[in-house]
Formats: sequence, C-alpha cells, structure tokens
Amino acid sequence: MMENESAIARGQSAVMVVTPHTGTLVPPDLLAHPAWEAVNGRLSDPGGKALGAVARKRGITCISAALHPCVIDLNVALNNTALSHRLNRLGLCRTHTSRGEALYLPGAEPSDADVQRRVEEHWKPFHASILAELSRLRETHDNVLMLVSHACAWLSPYRTQPGGADCNFSTNHGASCDRAIVSAMTHAAQALERSWVVNGKVADAFTAQRYGRRECGVHVIELEVAGRWRRELELAQSDARGDAESDALMVEILCAAERALDGVAAPGVPADLFRDFHDACLD
Repeated sequence: MMENESAIARGQSAVMVVTPHTGTLVPPDLLAHPAWEAVNGRLSDPGGKALGAVARKRGITCISAALHPCVIDLNVALNNTALSHRLNRLGLCRTHTSRGEALYLPGAEPSDADVQRRVEEHWKPFHASILAELSRLRETHDNVLMLVSHACAWLSPYRTQPGGADCNFSTNHGASCDRAIVSAMTHAAQALERSWVVNGKVADAFTAQRYGRRECGVHVIELEVAGRWRRELELAQSDARGDAESDALMVEILCAAERALDGVAAPGVPADLFRDFHDACLD
C-alpha cells in the first residue's frame, strides 16, 4: 500500500468535497510497465484539484485521491463492468487510457485477484472515509451536501467530451439532491458567466446513485468541469500559477450550496445512518 493514498481535511461546514479523479500517482510495481511512465503525474481532473484547494482554504471537509484513476477508479461501482466490448477497458482498473494507449503488455493485464487487491487496499478505504465523514457531518447538520468532482469524459473510451458547458452537474436524474441546492449552484455559475447543464450525458454517475439520500438529509451533486473552464484551468496549472477567476467561481459555488442547505427542511433520519450507507455502498 502506498503512503498518503488519500488526503482528508476535516471541517465543520455542511458541505463536503470529494475528488476521486485528482490522483496522479502510479505505484512502483506498475511503473515496471513502460506505458505507465507517461501516466504517472498526469492530472485528469483539473477542476477537482481547484475545487479541493478552495474547499481546504475555507475549512470545508475534503477527501482527495492520490492514486491515478487508471490504477483504480474510485468513482466506479465494484461490479467492474467493461467500458468497451471492443477492448478490455475495465471500469475499476483500466487496461487502456482514454486515448487508447495500452497500459500493459499483452497477457499482463490485471487478473481478478489483482483487481480485488486494489479494491481492498484503495477503493474500500476511500469509501469508508466518505461514509465516516458523511456520518460525522450529518450528526451536526440537518442536511449535508457531498459535492463530487470527476473527469469521466476524459477517462472513458468513445465518450464525447462535453466541450460546450463549463459546469456539468449530475444528480442521478434529480434523485440525489434537493432541487433548491442545484438551482443555487447553477445560478452562481450563471452569475459568473459560466455555461452549465444539469443531468446531461453523465446523469447517473456512481457516487450520486449510491450516496444520494435526500430523505435522510444527505444530498449529492457530481460536478465535471469542462469546456472553456477546463481549458483555462489546464493552462493555469501548466504555467504553475493560480487562476483567481476560477477560484472565485469555486468559492461562489460552495457558498451558494451552503446558503441553500440552510433553507432545506430537516428530514426524518434512520436509526443508524452509517450502517445503512455501509450496507448499500460497501457490501
């Protein structure tokens, strides 16, 4: 197991940020395969990196992955369904990059045992941390929001990358989050002249499906930064400089979410929220 495979910053806000696709590290054993050299250090989700940085500055709970999502994707279900029938690009542990680059020599792809080992060492601890933080925050807030950044369009094969909208919000077709919270965040994006779409091409991503429990006071929105905003972030990070405009937008989105949560009615709560989540998400 690698040290610091995920970073947790704990805060008291009712908003929590999770960035499963911001990891850039590749374990030493995989670097024996030449194709992984180019992947090591490559950032898939610049929007998530910026969101996590702003959240930590504001004292908002943030959980960020350290491993590159091609090693194991922490925003994919454990059924490990193939992403493509033409190539063996598995969802959990990919055998190819989104560009079609083979990550393993023929015959050296990860076995079922290899995948299960990564699940036990990386996937389950990451999601156990999510469950623990959600439960902790829910004890002190009537409603909590988990805002999950991801880069699905840049990781999955044959998916058209969403080049039009800057902010792609997903709520499992409205089931994972109160509508007032979504509206507040889209209004914040629009006020800063950023384009947005709700439940577009990635409407039913894993985290929103599995953790969104509006009736329990747990709301989940997944955010993919794309279009002009992603390009600006890539340029800013390649120049090793900050992007004040994008930071301001992240602040406004987070503040809008906090204000909206205050106006959502308190729900009924199950007796053991942590156990309910654990049974649904980890077993």
